[in-house]
Amino acid sequence: MMDTIGRISRLIRLPNLAIIILTQVLLRYCIIRPILFSRSPEMISGNIDFFLLVLTTVLIAIGGYIINDYFDIPIDEVNKPGKNSVGKEIKERTVIILCWLINGLAIVLGFFLAYRLKSLSFGLVFPCISILLWFYSAKYKRTFLLGNIVSLLSALVIFIVWYFEFLYLQLNPENFVIVLDNIKLTTRFFLVYGLFAFLVSLFREIIKDLEDVKGDLQNGCTTLPVVWGMKKTKFIAAFLILLVALLVIYCSLIAFNMAQIGIFLYLLGAVEFPLIYLLIRIFFLHKDEEWQFLSSVCKIIMVAGILTMQLISSVI
Repeated sequence: MMDTIGRISRLIRLPNLAIIILTQVLLRYCIIRPILFSRSPEMISGNIDFFLLVLTTVLIAIGGYIINDYFDIPIDEVNKPGKNSVGKEIKERTVIILCWLINGLAIVLGFFLAYRLKSLSFGLVFPCISILLWFYSAKYKRTFLLGNIVSLLSALVIFIVWYFEFLYLQLNPENFVIVLDNIKLTTRFFLVYGLFAFLVSLFREIIKDLEDVKGDLQNGCTTLPVVWGMKKTKFIAAFLILLVALLVIYCSLIAFNMAQIGIFLYLLGAVEFPLIYLLIRIFFLHKDEEWQFLSSVCKIIMVAGILTMQLISSVI
């Protein structure tokens, strides 16, 4: 029983799904609600509709993870022997059917929300993402530079919440006028968190490419380490980490100037320190297994950054 649960957890990337859910819930209750609807909390979208949005996002992510494992079978046999359950514990045909069913349900839910929001463009977002994830796993993941395009989806997890709430506001022009003054501030928060999520996901994907370089070489992939070599790729990853570190310093200085010492200390200790550690450690690895640890550090940085929303909501 425990083995089955473990296989399912690895297949659907349960920790990643938890991060997606946490991110979207905190954006709603710690950014949108206190900033945009501080005076009129009843104007926020319905809880059921928001639940369906989170569920749709999670289903799209699960479909992407499943199809990724399907196409990664030969690569994982080299890089992660025994960890990919597709083709072994789970039949390949079953995986394809499961992927279509999950994506199909997500697309139906997405168009239902689009109907509720009276916006066809919102519904089209989800099939587009599903198709992109399919082609990413089948082809783009193994292609130079395009292999890291999935990092954009981390930012989309954030922006889809704002897009959803923005469209909901437009259903009632009177409500839209009431919160108009706070829309710019809300947008700024989403831009900062979206940029943070994109950059962290991007250098994490590059670190994963560094970890998987042996299998990628044997299977004809043209990832950054394969094309430019390990040394240059490390410098690219380090540059991206440095960009995030500078962004965090900038935000921490804003908090300091606003006398928010708690947020200032949290940013430095929980986000900046792991970034500096990652920046230094990336050049001093002695074993291939350590790349996986650095990938986990990236997740810690992502979660630590996301949790700042709770601190921000307490001082708004």
